[in-house]
Parts: sequence; structure tokens; C-alpha cells
Amino acid sequence: MKIAFSVDNHIDVNKLDPLEVAERQAAYLTAQGIAVYVNAGDTFNDFTKTLAFFESLQRQAPATTVRFLAGNHDLVNGISYAEAQSPVSPLYLHEKMVALPGTDTVVIGNNGWYDYSLAPADAGKTAADYAQWKRAYWIDRGIDQPVSDGDRMARVLATTQAAVTAAAGKRVLYATHFVPTPQMMVYAPDHPHWQMATALMGSRHLGNLLVRTGVRDVVFGHLHKRQPPLTVDQTTFHHQPMGYGLRRLYEWASPDWYQEWTRTLVVLTVAEKNG
Repeated sequence: MKIAFSVDNHIDVNKLDPLEVAERQAAYLTAQGIAVYVNAGDTFNDFTKTLAFFESLQRQAPATTVRFLAGNHDLVNGISYAEAQSPVSPLYLHEKMVALPGTDTVVIGNNGWYDYSLAPADAGKTAADYAQWKRAYWIDRGIDQPVSDGDRMARVLATTQAAVTAAAGKRVLYATHFVPTPQMMVYAPDHPHWQMATALMGSRHLGNLLVRTGVRDVVFGHLHKRQPPLTVDQTTFHHQPMGYGLRRLYEWASPDWYQEWTRTLVVLTVAEKNG
């Protein structure tokens, strides 16, 4: 059984036609026999458009179970904090688990968040400094959030721990949007703006939890830097974002979005039980 993951497609920012994207992705998933397709966030800058897109993709690829998460871009418009934590759609994987029929494997999804723990240890900044910088410069300032970043991340850790505990004895594949480990972070001491942004990339505490509990594979995005898989103990981290194909910010290896989507898919094979 093949499970495919993608992240950071940015359909609107990349100025792609959503109808064409859904049609071509559905045809590929069907032709490749992908049993489950999970998108780990940043599809549109509006949750309502993201939801409509994946509903369309699911209709066009009925043989594939389609699920999606919300990245920070998806949360900027069209959804409140309370709605983002609720089961707004059967396709929305946040704080949910999907058991793969005929296997001993489950997929756990969580949007994730950040708690400033990926910022450089020697930065000399406080949580208040990072929160103020976010409000002044970062796209996330437009996201509805009645709690602090630390509190929002604490919920991620609590719900992740509960889900992994509930999946005891199973092979766990975990999908999230934000960066879960400092080992795959990028730092640039000569660029103060980016050094501040590192605080908003994710949380080292999530990665520690996933490794400690023996989660098998973790797929994430947000950092927009394609990297080879990293294995820590029993846990393999995968970071293969599609990213931006813009003139001012070009992260693709070719000018073709479809090539970039297919080449950045993380495809994991799950063994089915005999008999």
C-alpha cells in the first residue's frame, strides 16, 4: 500500500489554476495507485479555498483517501481559531488518526505550531521579543489566535501525545506542517530578520516527543528547503516541500509545477497483512 505526502504547494501564490492542479494531481494519484494522499499544509492563503480544493481532489480521485492539514498560510483567512481546532470536514486531518485497512499502520495528523524553541540559543531574545516581532513583520499576525504561541503549541504536544498513546503497538506515520527538529533547521547569523523568523518555524519539543515515542516517519514542511531524510533512533524525518516557483523567490528545479509536485512527493510503502 502506497501513502503519499506533499506540502507547501502554494497554489494561489504560485498563480496556478486550481482546476488544472486538481485534475492532474487526481490523475497521477489514481494512475500510481496511491491509497492515501496527505497534504501537510500551505495550499492557499484562505482555508475556505483549501477545503474546496481538497473536496474537489477527493471527488476526482475516489480510489485515493485524501486528507489535508492547514499550514499558517491556510489559517490567515476564512477560519477562526476555534474552527481550526474542530472537525470542520472529514478530509481535515488535524488532531485525527486514519487507520490503514489491512495493515498495522496509522496516519496521525496535526497542523502543529511553534513555541520559539527553534530560535538560536544565543540570540538573547525573550518570548515577548519574538511575539512582538511576529506582530510587526510576519504573515501569522493575521491569524485568529486567542491564546499565546506557547499555549497553542502546548495543545499540539498534548493532542499528539494522546494520539500516539492511542496508537500503541501500531506503526505511526505523522504529518505536520511546522518544523519538529533543530537538526533540520537553517540558521543564518548574518541575517537578523531570518534569525528572528526561526522562532516561528516550529518546536524542538515535538520532535523529541515523536522520537521518544518511536513514531516511524514524520513528514513536515514550512521551511521551504528540500533535504534528504534524517533518521534519529527509529524515527525518520522527511522534508520535501514543493515551495515557490516565483520570479522573485524561485525554489524549483524546473519551471513546471507538475514536475515539482511529483518529484517532491514523499511516498511510503506500507506492508499489508497476509490473509
